[in-house]
Amino acid sequence: MRYLKRNLPALALAALGLAQSGFALSQEPYPSRPQRFIAMGVGFPENTARMIGSEIAELTKHPVIVEAKPGANGILAADFVAKAKPDGYTILIGTNSTHAANQSLYKTLPYDYVKDFIPVSGVSQGILAMVVNPDLPVKSVAELTALARKSPGKLTFGSGSTSTLAAVELYKLITGVKIVNIQYKTVPQANIDLIAGRIDLMIVNLGEATPQIKAGKVRALAVSASHRWPALPDLPTMQEAGVPDYEWSFWLGAWLPAGASKDVVARANELVVAALGKPKVKEYFANVGSVPFPTTSEQLMKYQIAESAKWRKVILAAGIQAE
Repeated sequence: MRYLKRNLPALALAALGLAQSGFALSQEPYPSRPQRFIAMGVGFPENTARMIGSEIAELTKHPVIVEAKPGANGILAADFVAKAKPDGYTILIGTNSTHAANQSLYKTLPYDYVKDFIPVSGVSQGILAMVVNPDLPVKSVAELTALARKSPGKLTFGSGSTSTLAAVELYKLITGVKIVNIQYKTVPQANIDLIAGRIDLMIVNLGEATPQIKAGKVRALAVSASHRWPALPDLPTMQEAGVPDYEWSFWLGAWLPAGASKDVVARANELVVAALGKPKVKEYFANVGSVPFPTTSEQLMKYQIAESAKWRKVILAAGIQAE
């Protein structure tokens, strides 16, 4: 007892020191160790995750490890992140598939795209282009629409992905034209037949189509976005070309598992938005037919819900059956 009385001041100081040390540890800056980006697929999603991850690593001085989990239209990657610890160190780089289309393409999903995630920021929006075989006697969307109305069911379009199918189905829905879908396993396969004249038109990724457009292998009529593409400034938007309310894009975003703290979400948003503003990232997107898409967490949530509703409407109109 005498020892305790004599040493109470010293013990109190030691306890205070431990408490302060614990507080400091709990308040360590985020991120304080490597983050993991889970890309929903190889190719563009994975490459984009690596691009922005490298910029974030420069900012935080901590590595960003990128892991692609392809399969089931992004379901595997989304489900993995939804079940991850919500500490900010596992981030999904998903797309309109994981957070808009899948909700109508599948009867059941192992995750809820709203309840199981907290949006961080949009990442990119990709622009598509309506292209036709050069031998088709049309030089504008208006002429194509007129030809399709004159000969309903005679024209064909190719689709090698859900995005390329839905993009044309939206055009059909707005204009009321009847054009027959020819389904391919991949977009490149459909593109080969378009160039050969075995199908009449497609709506495809502008970044992939630009070399063929410039080489005269296909004729571009319009872009799918609400704004023109700087690399092809004379190409009108679908709305400018006479298709009201038409806007379609493929897009990427970043999400954390539900339960992440507000501070972590805010810092993750800050890092992603900063990375999207870097010249190297802007150049990368320009080369692949996309633009940076920085948003707040709230803006991405509203956007994904609106996009999900749009996909549902188009999928129902196209008669696509949920799996």
